[in-house]
Amino acid sequence: MPKMQASVLDRREVLKRGSALGIGAASLAALGGPAAMAARGQSEEGVRGGSLSVAVIGEPPTLDIHQSGATIVAFIMWNVYETLFTFDSEFGVIPMLAESHDVSEDGLTQTIHLRQGVPFHNGEEMKSADVIASIQRWSGLTGLGGSLMEATDEIVAVDDYTIEFKMNQPYGAFVQSMALNIQGLAIYPQSVLDAAGDGQVTEFIGTGPYKFAERQADRFIRLERFEEYAALDGEADGYGGHKYQYLDEITFVPVPDEAARIAGLQAGDYHYLESITADQAAGLEGTSGMTVDVVPPNAWSTFVLNWKQPLMGELKIRQAVQAALDHEAIMLAAQGDGFYRLDPGVMFQETVWHTSAGEELYNQNDPEKAKQLMEEAGYDGTPIRWITTQEYANHYNLSMVGKQQLEEVGFTVDLQVYDWATVVDMVKDPEVWDIYTTGINFRSDPVMIAPFQPCEWNGWWCSDAAIELMDTLKRESDFDTRYDAWEQLQQLFYDEVGLIKLGDQLSVNARSSRVQGFVPQIQLSPILWNVWLEEE
Repeated sequence: MPKMQASVLDRREVLKRGSALGIGAASLAALGGPAAMAARGQSEEGVRGGSLSVAVIGEPPTLDIHQSGATIVAFIMWNVYETLFTFDSEFGVIPMLAESHDVSEDGLTQTIHLRQGVPFHNGEEMKSADVIASIQRWSGLTGLGGSLMEATDEIVAVDDYTIEFKMNQPYGAFVQSMALNIQGLAIYPQSVLDAAGDGQVTEFIGTGPYKFAERQADRFIRLERFEEYAALDGEADGYGGHKYQYLDEITFVPVPDEAARIAGLQAGDYHYLESITADQAAGLEGTSGMTVDVVPPNAWSTFVLNWKQPLMGELKIRQAVQAALDHEAIMLAAQGDGFYRLDPGVMFQETVWHTSAGEELYNQNDPEKAKQLMEEAGYDGTPIRWITTQEYANHYNLSMVGKQQLEEVGFTVDLQVYDWATVVDMVKDPEVWDIYTTGINFRSDPVMIAPFQPCEWNGWWCSDAAIELMDTLKRESDFDTRYDAWEQLQQLFYDEVGLIKLGDQLSVNARSSRVQGFVPQIQLSPILWNVWLEEE
């Protein structure tokens, strides 16, 4: 197994010293991260023109970022939409559509100054009314946004380019909450949101470097260069800074079968693959015209347990599932030898937030303990309704081995396989499933982890203790106070079996060697706006 170095204590010391010197915690959020791989110094050297063809694992369930936590939606649509804040090459928070941010001395007034002259794709200029409408809609659809609004009494448009949050309590995670995220605060025109009402938007209009052009279901989604894009001055920097628009268009083609994605890359039909397993990567290495990279983890694999159903609502049943699993065998089957890392930390080793709290309950592989807990719970053979997909090959393999291990200790498992878009829809309904398989994506701050929004996220892990600890993380700005709360929350995650963390997924990138300017900083999503195609 590859061992990726971590120096958490050193980074914590640097962060504390930085705080003492007045350096914001957000700017130091991931010291020791992937800066060496990032595009901080990229200059305008690319070739303008061409169409990038990207094979994705299937149809996205929506193109409305506010409405979905699916990574495929973020991958496609963060080329179209932008956020007030984003992350640099070391995952420090930096402005994007915001010009600057001020906080009053008592922490109860948060002021955001917007960039002026930023056009939407429909020609309208982004103003305070658009931002406030976007915040109000997003906060009603996400746990992270809901928590922010619970701490907010009022949002006021001071003028067309200034908004003020009147807070009822200090909120230390303010900018992190509104930064780039899978289901993040994309800024839409107010006119589009007014037209959508309570439903999904039907016009996909943002401020990003590419604009939505056309969608033909099960065939393609096509984006075009936005010629009037208001790029920031300076250089590219992680997910922010200057965004280059070398490509004329980007086309996303749904290809559910992995072998077909590989064959299409080899034939030159696709330039980039959204997802590839380690086994397939090994077969591509050394192939002329192909580039294959193994990069640090961008997600951890998980079995999500449905607390709203009687079966997984029972603590001893959840503990039995937790005790029964052999994570090594599961991750080996899903990722391949050398492409995973076993680690109890919910926050990755590459961040200042990593902790081993709860490690005694991680990867127990204790069938006898599981059987005892099942007996104590009075398990009666009720089938576990487990939903998964084959479109992500690793999800299916995780599920198959997990199913086998649970059956070996006496559980009955009904494994149901659907396309990914169907799974994403089904998990919103607590009546139709007990376990589902997914991945939890990299986050630079614990408040951004969707399952740790207690009682809100699919699975509905919910306890008073979890709510209180997450409130502390959101409210406090002192790093040590927040880190102590985080350690307690991760321990509680294992004690209560909020869900099952299996292991970290090392990421594999496969693309044509014609793809230039690609930066393997993919933890939040691969960056395509700085990419160009080298001439054949």
